[in-house]
Amino acid sequence: MELDKIIFMTGATSGLGKISAIKAARNGALVIVLARDKIKSQALKTEFKKQYPDSSGKIEIIEGNLNSLDSVYSACKEVKLKYPVIDMIINNAGIMNFEYRQTVDDIEETLQVNLLSPLLICHMLFENLKKSNDPKIIFTSSGLHQGKINFDNLEFKNFFSSFKVYRQSKLGVILICRLLAKSLEKHRVGIYSQHPGMVRTNLGRSAGWFSKMIFYFMGKSPDKGSQTLSYLIETPNSKLKSGEYYADKIITKTTIESYDLEVAKKLLRTLITYLDQYIKSESGILKDIIH
Repeated sequence: MELDKIIFMTGATSGLGKISAIKAARNGALVIVLARDKIKSQALKTEFKKQYPDSSGKIEIIEGNLNSLDSVYSACKEVKLKYPVIDMIINNAGIMNFEYRQTVDDIEETLQVNLLSPLLICHMLFENLKKSNDPKIIFTSSGLHQGKINFDNLEFKNFFSSFKVYRQSKLGVILICRLLAKSLEKHRVGIYSQHPGMVRTNLGRSAGWFSKMIFYFMGKSPDKGSQTLSYLIETPNSKLKSGEYYADKIITKTTIESYDLEVAKKLLRTLITYLDQYIKSESGILKDIIH
């Protein structure tokens, strides 16, 4: 049986992402999961097969690490060649560090994992995505998107604050989605950000015991947290509003700063400087906007 949709997804080996990935595959999709942990990846595939042995859908793993732009670039090149048409990109992975950490690219980790790598994925897979009958991009954001973009200290190398870094990255997600919505309209690509609520996941895995306790006792179950993501996956673009932020499966108002498209343009230009060597030889969403 022909697979219903081809979905490229990050953050699918645990938590709400795992539930949404399994549900999408159950409904007949091929879910291509970018993952670095082989044990968790195999567990995801095993759980899906155990729950739905007769499903026409499939989960496929491609090895990749959001902490490495080279790794993301290589993984996306492989997917581009193997799957000429991709129906959906889901950037669900995210981190919240409680101390300053850099990636192998010497970039503050939260900025890279939550913003830069997802943006590179969108760029690399864009040509395949726009061939779909109903192309869609989904980012997981957060209700903790207050504050402003700190252009003078974007990586928080000075005066690091875990919450400020995380909030900035999630504000950035909303801004980029709003900015790209207009440009993507001519390609019929819908782009959305979503807020799952406080969920009992591994997001705060580097936190101290007190913060972990708050996540556990105040957070909703991953099953409940996955509902908005699954809603966006399953709902056609014609019934959604591109560029908007969804929580509890409805469009939800965000902070004043998150509607400022001039800030969004400045942020995108700044992020592109980090990605320049990867995008200059690849056609995609960022070149489409720049030129």
